[in-house]
Amino acid sequence: MRICYVNFNLKNPRDQITLRGLRENGAEIVEIADNTPGWRKYLNIARLFRASGRDCDAVMVGYVGGILVPFMKLLTRKPVFYNALCTFFDGMILSRLAGRKFSFASAWYFLLDLLAFHAAARSFVETTAQKEKVRRLYKVNRRKLSMDYVGTDDREFFYDASVPKLNQFSVVFRGMFLPEAGADIAVRAAKELESAGILIRILGRGLLLPEIEKLIRELALKNLELITERLPIEDLRRKMLECHLSLGQLAAHPRLETTIPHKAFESMSMKLPYLTAANRGVLEILQDNETCFTVPPGDYRALAAKIVELRDRPADLSRVAENAHALFLREYTPKILAGKMLSALKA
Repeated sequence: MRICYVNFNLKNPRDQITLRGLRENGAEIVEIADNTPGWRKYLNIARLFRASGRDCDAVMVGYVGGILVPFMKLLTRKPVFYNALCTFFDGMILSRLAGRKFSFASAWYFLLDLLAFHAAARSFVETTAQKEKVRRLYKVNRRKLSMDYVGTDDREFFYDASVPKLNQFSVVFRGMFLPEAGADIAVRAAKELESAGILIRILGRGLLLPEIEKLIRELALKNLELITERLPIEDLRRKMLECHLSLGQLAAHPRLETTIPHKAFESMSMKLPYLTAANRGVLEILQDNETCFTVPPGDYRALAAKIVELRDRPADLSRVAENAHALFLREYTPKILAGKMLSALKA
């Protein structure tokens, strides 16, 4: 199958994982990307498509490129698919706080979602819960929706037995500081863990960084390591693998009902035991005390208590990490996920 894959920028992890997986399944990919300011990028994309994409079997629009779905429909009679992951509304209003729930901004993002999902021949979203939400809110025929987990690039995030664990029991929190991530929960748990001699290592940055830095100063933490710079992938992987436990998304937030973060799959691939707030999204694929550990959302005291408990259960940490790693290799590598996507494209 020859696919023209279009977006403003193809460097985001969602598109990179999909592109790699499609190629590993034998698909031929023509990549088109242009992010020139203003309307010129649409003219450039149209020109590039006419030059190299018109003879493809299908067009796929990448992550956060929803406005390109109706645009590409104007350029071709070939089926146009949408690698949505989630809705613009969720990403911009619920996660990035780009507007109030009932505002011009939220109406605009809702309209973009509506146009994209209805114009696409099929859209791929990140969980079964997200699929049901899109079907219900945007009145999309369920046959036009498929589920494709976000996964991770296992050439970058992989188990490496040569990386030694830190002598001090250490817990890593990696990710963007968005409301659903719950970095503040990890920081407050660190204060509870000072007397237990447990290190919390936070690797991240983003929207709520000033609030996180302020909280760390107020609590005067001595057992927390905050790293906000973008690390080379080799250093990032090593700093994660040095730790004994990986933290997932921790907040009590509606976004977590429909999403599974990259770091869940990263932890599985690296054979890091994963501790997350219990929510509908992540529990679609993971099971408490079998392939992950869970705590109540938004409860930093419960999180701290669970970390101490798991420190004293090394055999269970190892067992759960092994189970999750085996599950990743069996179900969630880029090639396996993209193979299922290709089957849906051909259906």
